[in-house]
Amino acid sequence: MADESAAIPHFDPVAIEKLRNVAGDQGAAFVMEMAQLFLDESTRSLEELAKARDQGDWKAVARVAHSLKSSAATLGLMRLSAACTALELDATAATPTPETSRLTAAVFEEFEKAKPTLKGLT
Repeated sequence: MADESAAIPHFDPVAIEKLRNVAGDQGAAFVMEMAQLFLDESTRSLEELAKARDQGDWKAVARVAHSLKSSAATLGLMRLSAACTALELDATAATPTPETSRLTAAVFEEFEKAKPTLKGLT
């Protein structure tokens, strides 16, 4: 994913503007709440992802990656969303591929890179 991710922005501020617009007068507070909720929920989801990976539960890996993908995109975390998409597609094979370990590590790495952005929104 390293080659493909270079073309994908880490963060897309347009997504945040969309969230602010949806919430109207409460836009700033809504974005802060969504970012904090994502931080909290994603931490739990990544624990679940690691457990599923360790147990070889590829259906659960795909499910968690799918959920994280959508939430990350909503908050403009485009590289994290792309990493989750790649892992989700890989995990749907129901058996690890030569790429599974690298793709899983990429999700964790992109989440760590996204934390400062998220914290800046809270």
